[in-house]
Amino acid sequence: MENLLPSLIVGALAGFLGAVIGSKAMSYAHYRYAQKRDFETKSNRMINLFIALNAELTSIWERYMEVVGGDLEQVQKPDELPFTVLFTAGNNYFSVYDNSAQFLGALEPEAGKKIIETYVNLKSLLDELQNYNVMSQKHRDVRLGANLNLYEVNQVREELDSFFKLLKKRHAQVKGQVLLTLEMLKEFLSLAEQSRTTVKIKV
Repeated sequence: MENLLPSLIVGALAGFLGAVIGSKAMSYAHYRYAQKRDFETKSNRMINLFIALNAELTSIWERYMEVVGGDLEQVQKPDELPFTVLFTAGNNYFSVYDNSAQFLGALEPEAGKKIIETYVNLKSLLDELQNYNVMSQKHRDVRLGANLNLYEVNQVREELDSFFKLLKKRHAQVKGQVLLTLEMLKEFLSLAEQSRTTVKIKV
């Protein structure tokens, strides 16, 4: 009987320790599973964001090139540029970016910075084109007005020429940024395709 008591105590302790260790192992397994699910959710959200940004930026850029960008690359003088009422950056063309900008903080800093700079510069370029259209109309009005003032016509013409040169430079700058950003987004999507949940992002 005396030998039985220590065996019972040892058995009870072993059972208790086994339960504690099993409980800890189960808790850790649940924790790791939850962590994995959280990572997968965040990764999927970022992949969906890349897909949406790629689609949005591609659509806007193709439309811009079709409406005015192609002509802007070809012409050398303001008179050669077709007068077009262009869509403005104030319209809701950038809804994916505008509603998802907070998620860009999950990217590596340099990648997030490139995307933000591209969108800001593209929006600015569209607004600058809208201002150019207003100035072109002013030039037409002054030239065709009843009381023709040659000094005013020349002043507006000089402003228009200067703005036109700026637009050509801005177009080249923004084009470079857009094409690089689209390439980067495609690279992210390619990485995501290769390994579904291990995209190189900080989450």
